[in-house]
Amino acid sequence: MKKILFKGGHIDDIDQKLGIVKGYGSIFGNVDSDKDIIEKGAYARTIKNNGERVKYLYQHDITKPIGKMRELYEDEKGLAFVAEVPKTTFGKEILELMEYKVIDENSVGIMPIEKEIDDDGNRRITEVKLFEISAVTLAANEEAKILEVKGESAKIDYYT
Repeated sequence: MKKILFKGGHIDDIDQKLGIVKGYGSIFGNVDSDKDIIEKGAYARTIKNNGERVKYLYQHDITKPIGKMRELYEDEKGLAFVAEVPKTTFGKEILELMEYKVIDENSVGIMPIEKEIDDDGNRRITEVKLFEISAVTLAANEEAKILEVKGESAKIDYYT
């Protein structure tokens, strides 16, 4: 699967003053608590056309950005990302909450474009406009996890 890398190349190029968060914003094929099923390919157009604008937020609050995407791509499992979290006071607090697994899930802010209701009443979504990925306390899709947190003091591998 082709990865989209934004400004600066690979993860090894990231300044040590930044925290790095890897995870999934969304998982394909399972029913979430909102009765949505996101299909593989749903994020492809946004990633290609607008991926650099996708931000990493805290609790879907547009006034609380915590980072920017370094990598954003779909793999077989879901919408994967690598985000840079600057070591501001707020960024450090969020990274510490992640380190202690208080915050260990992600959620997406989307606008469904192509969708249909299946026989079980679930909304099958085949294309979305992605606005943001958020670190959240409880995600609608409980499988959308933060996988790894790295920084000057933290290196946690959660679910590898």
